[in-house]
Amino acid sequence: MWSRTFAGLLLGLLISISVVLNLNLLVPIKEDTMLLIGLLCAFPIWAGMQVWAYSFTSAKKAWLKLTLVLTPSVVLNLLLLVLR
Repeated sequence: MWSRTFAGLLLGLLISISVVLNLNLLVPIKEDTMLLIGLLCAFPIWAGMQVWAYSFTSAKKAWLKLTLVLTPSVVLNLLLLVLR
């Protein structure tokens, strides 16, 4: 149970940061508006990832699935930052 909690906290935080960064890099809106949108979106995404981590029967599955969600988002982050 603690391992699923840690997976949800750590990987959920990284996923929420990564998704909000992708949103900020893709949508051409003023900076202050994007910061507000990021603040409003980051916590629900993080909480959703934590809940999703608890839905798996084992900690190994939770770590694997959350990592599979994080990987493409990080790749898109790197691609968008390089092309910027």
